Amino acid sequence: MADRSVSWTDAESVQLLLQRATAKRSAAVHVFGVGVSALPRVPAPPVPAPAPVARSVPPAAPARPKSQAPAPRLVQTSDNPSDRLDALLAWTLDYQRCTGAFIADDNGLTLAAHGISEAHVSLVGPLLSALVSVRVIPGIDANAGALWLGNSMMSWVEARTERGGFCLGTVGLEPLSSRAFDQLKEALELTVHGL
Repeated sequence: MADRSVSWTDAESVQLLLQRATAKRSAAVHVFGVGVSALPRVPAPPVPAPAPVARSVPPAAPARPKSQAPAPRLVQTSDNPSDRLDALLAWTLDYQRCTGAFIADDNGLTLAAHGISEAHVSLVGPLLSALVSVRVIPGIDANAGALWLGNSMMSWVEARTERGGFCLGTVGLEPLSSRAFDQLKEALELTVHGL
């Protein structure tokens, strides 16, 4: 056969390669002309077991104590809209089971937010816009609700005024209770009254 294929093997070439590999191996086994078998056997020192690794548990973030008792009523002492919104956010974060809160208008514009991610803030507008069409379905109250977003629960209440609607939302690890929804709605109505 004149042309060799890729799979063609020559038995003589393979034998020669094996002899070379074996010769190098046997030369490596001899140390200074003495076979390894002639050297005294010294057992290898035992390898100590690794020491157990102490795992440090990072301290949990200090949680605000939030009692099961009803929150005190929100008292608005300012006529400044910004101060009123800030007071509502502070009250919500202090007395409700949440890690963040926001206030938005019915156009989805976030008026105030604290403790929520940009992703949650960007979701407020489309969510509130979708609720406008849900409100026309008979028997469905879209003025309050809760929605799982990944591993967080976003809860919200709405209040309608002559100037439009406003939404107070919270983000936390669990949905709010019915009592909490009522407290938030009352606080939101008090805050946006006259804005």
